[in-house]
Amino acid sequence: MGEKGSNPQNILIPLEVDSSHLVTGFVVLFDHGFPKEGQKTLLDYAGSSFRESGANLTIHRKLDDPALEDGYTIALLKLAHSIDCCNEYSANHTQKTAYWAHKIAGKMGFNEEALNRITLASQLHDIGKVMVPKSVLTKPSQLSDEEWKIMKRHPTFGGMIMKPSPRLHALIPLVTAHHENFNGTGYPLGLAGEQIPLPARIISVADTYATMTEGRVYRRPSTGVEALRELIRYSGRQFDPEVVSIMVDLAISGGGDHTQCKPRSVYTVLSSP
Repeated sequence: MGEKGSNPQNILIPLEVDSSHLVTGFVVLFDHGFPKEGQKTLLDYAGSSFRESGANLTIHRKLDDPALEDGYTIALLKLAHSIDCCNEYSANHTQKTAYWAHKIAGKMGFNEEALNRITLASQLHDIGKVMVPKSVLTKPSQLSDEEWKIMKRHPTFGGMIMKPSPRLHALIPLVTAHHENFNGTGYPLGLAGEQIPLPARIISVADTYATMTEGRVYRRPSTGVEALRELIRYSGRQFDPEVVSIMVDLAISGGGDHTQCKPRSVYTVLSSP
């Protein structure tokens, strides 16, 4: 991993693709905190190749145009989808998380602008996993201590990746805090209770419910009832009790059904100030 005093790692986020599907434009990020193999890992998820020649490559060091900001957000959403597609169980994970987060936040009285922000943050909540090797992300057995250290950094990586876009700055605390626990035992900062932004507490419940009902290679998917029981069991410890209560009400009253969820237009989300 990058260390203080060492040169910052250069991470290039694919932004522009030509008619041959070769990357011709990038946003460049500099930070000591990125892993040394970060670029190779990211391009493994992106599935895009450089031009053989550096001619006509465009490097953006800042996003100083609304169209570039739109393009950057869309590029991150595509990367988030690539993360989901690493295995068959999570192919629609971010959409399901965003669906339930939007439903919960709506019940809690968030206005349309805030709902759009929570939806976009939900879709980007795992974007930092593009810095986590696929071998770690898809490992069918328990992670080693070192692998777990890498995995636990993904919320921080997510914030670093979102930083180039001023438009996304308000969402960074929501993405970096979605693994904080209500009792202060989460990561990366050990925030507790109302120290955790409410939208992040909402995303945490939505993310967990989506994950449990999807299943993984090493475990079968939980039924909706089983997932709700786990949320209730950890209410007040891992999760905000009020958010859990609303999630339970939505699920048992028929107020939500993620099987009907359709990807929300990124243009609708991007239109919010």
